[in-house]
Formats: sequence, structure tokens, C-alpha cells
Amino acid sequence: MAYLARKAVTSRVCLYQLTRCLATSSEDIGTMMEKFKPLITEKLVHETGVSCVIKLTDSEYTLDLRDEGTIKVGADEDADITLDMKNETFMKLIDGSTTTAAAYMTGQIKLEGNIMQAMKLSGLFKTMQSAISEEAK
Repeated sequence: MAYLARKAVTSRVCLYQLTRCLATSSEDIGTMMEKFKPLITEKLVHETGVSCVIKLTDSEYTLDLRDEGTIKVGADEDADITLDMKNETFMKLIDGSTTTAAAYMTGQIKLEGNIMQAMKLSGLFKTMQSAISEEAK
């Protein structure tokens, strides 16, 4: 049992290090966002139904999971919610070392809009985590 726990911790550390290597600047985050575009499926759009602006340290993205199912550079004024965070916090959401709720409760994410809609994005972040995990293999 302890062996499995160590393997899980080791896997999480490797995933964390991979995401840090992949995205240390807004340019790298842009590259990751491009890789995430195919992950937005009709099912994810149907289940989420939220349009979100993610404001990072030095860039902004609109995740439209309400209508189009797209990721675009820039902020859409008609988005349901806005999540404002540092690049590092975004990477922690992607690598699974924090959750949307935990980051919000500790002040790492500032939210404009309905908190319940923001929580719907956790499914997207888990999908992104899976994509990073697959890339690490």
C-alpha cells in the first residue's frame, strides 16, 4: 500500500514538473491552450454551459463552453464569468495540485460572476490534466 502511495506522489511530482517546464511564460501557455482546443467536445460544452475569461499574469483567454466550444486569445465582454489569476495558479489547476475551489478560497483566484458556474470548469481542468498526463508518457 505504501508503495502505491509513493508511486502516486511521484507521478504527481513528475506531472507538476512537466507543466512547469511546458508553461513558464504566456507564450508557453498559449501553446498549451492550442493543444487543449481539441479537448473541448460537444459533451463538455453541454455539461458545462459556461463562457469564461481567464485573465493570467500577462495574457487573457476566453473559454466558450456555452455556445461555440472554443478557446480564443483575448477577453470576451459577454462571458458569464471571469477568473483572474497568476500563471502559476493556472498551472496548478492544470497539473492537479490545486482545485478551483481551493484556489478561490485561498485568494489565488479572483472571480467575477457566479461561483457555481466557475465550479463547472473543474471538469475542463481535469480533462486538461489528462491531456498533460498523456503527453508525459
